[in-house]
Amino acid sequence: MSDVMDNVVDKIKEEAVKLKDGAIKLTHKVIGKTNNVVDRTKVKFAISDINGKINDIYAKIGEELYKSHTDGTTAPDFSEEFASLDGMHGEIADLNDQLNELKETKLCASCGTYNDKDNEYCSKCGAPLNGEAGEEAAAEEEAAAEEEPAEAEAETETETAETEEA
Repeated sequence: MSDVMDNVVDKIKEEAVKLKDGAIKLTHKVIGKTNNVVDRTKVKFAISDINGKINDIYAKIGEELYKSHTDGTTAPDFSEEFASLDGMHGEIADLNDQLNELKETKLCASCGTYNDKDNEYCSKCGAPLNGEAGEEAAAEEEAAAEEEPAEAEAETETETAETEEA
């Protein structure tokens, strides 16, 4: 009878260890997902903050343009503001790329649309997102891009030769 009890206790211990290991794995997974959500939220707040600054600059430009209009004066130079806006829009683009990485999306090489990580084809243009078909399409586009300048140069040389002959 004690052998039976020992076997039962051993089975219970084995199951307890399996449950503990499963709980640890689940906890690590939840922590990872939580960290991902926190990181995505931080990026979204950064984007929102920059958008607020952009709107402030737009308001300043608008007020100054309207003031110059009503005063009949020449509009001020906004090159600094435009440079700031360009920089901020670049920051937002970088943050959006970072956000899409955190969302684990795929970027379509054909049209630049972000797609769900499980998509095989782009939801906007239908191009393959991975695999050999996507690689072949990218290789074809690269080859075409490399050929275009060479063709244009050859046409220019032909035109130049024809003009010189005439």
